[in-house]
Amino acid sequence: MSPKISIITPSFNQGAYIEQTIRSVLTQNYENFEHIVVDGGSTDQTIDILRKYPHIIWVSEEDRGQADALNKGIKMATGEIVGWINSDDYYEPDVFESVSGFFKDSETMWVVGNLKYVFDLTDEIVFDKSPVVTFDSLVNNPDIVRQQATFFRKKILIRAGRWNPELFMVMDFDLWVRLAKISQPNMVDENWACFRMHAEQKTSLDNILRQSREIIDILKREQVPERAIWKVYSKKRWYWLKGCTKEFLIYLGLVNPIYKHRPMRVKSRSGQ
Repeated sequence: MSPKISIITPSFNQGAYIEQTIRSVLTQNYENFEHIVVDGGSTDQTIDILRKYPHIIWVSEEDRGQADALNKGIKMATGEIVGWINSDDYYEPDVFESVSGFFKDSETMWVVGNLKYVFDLTDEIVFDKSPVVTFDSLVNNPDIVRQQATFFRKKILIRAGRWNPELFMVMDFDLWVRLAKISQPNMVDENWACFRMHAEQKTSLDNILRQSREIIDILKREQVPERAIWKVYSKKRWYWLKGCTKEFLIYLGLVNPIYKHRPMRVKSRSGQ
C-alpha cells in the first residue's frame, strides 16, 4: 500500500483562494492521504468552504501565527509523509504518486521539487528549478527555500523540533537549516507546486526588514561567519531599497502599479 501523505494547510482569511488549494489536494489521484486545515479564526468565507468538503480535518481558532498552526497540524497528522501547502498556493496534478515513490527508500527523509510562480495580476507564469539544498547553501543564500514543493518524513520533522512559533517570516528557512544538519534532501527535477503571487500576500517593505532580522538571528545562532552574514544582510537591504524605489516610482506615476507585487520571497501566511 502507498504511504499515507498528510497535507497541512495553515489558513487565515484566504477564502478567495483556499478552494483551489483544497481541490489541488483532493484531485491528486492518490487515495491514501489526509488534508488538515488549521485556520486562525477566519472571518471571510473560508469556513463555509471548509464545510463543503467532508474529507478535510479542520479547526478554526485564534492562534499565534503560521508556525503555531503548523505545529497544531503536525500533532493531528497520521501520515508517514507530510506536505505543507499554504491556503493561497496549490499543487500540480498527480504529484503525490511521484512523491511517495521517493520515500520508498527508507533513507530518504525529505524531498524538494520545483516551483511554478503564478502572477494573478498579469497572468504571467515563471518556472523555477529548486537550487540544491545543503546546510552551507542555505546559510549562504536563504532565498533558496522552496517550501511549497517540499515533502518530509514526519519523524524528521519531530526530530528537528518542528516549527518555531516565535518566527513570523522565516519559519520555513529556520526549519530547513535544522533539517539540513540532520539529512540532506533529495532534489527532484519535477514541477510539484504553484506559488501564487497576489496583492494580498505579505510583501510589504516592513516585512522585508523583519525577514532580514529573523534570518540574521538564525545565522548567528548557527555561528555562521560574519562575512556570510553581512552578505545576506546586504542582499536583503538591496531588496528593500529596490522596493522603496519602486514604491516611489509608482507614486510618481512612472511605473504601473500592476508590477508592485513582483516576487521578493517574503511571502508568509497571507492575511495575517
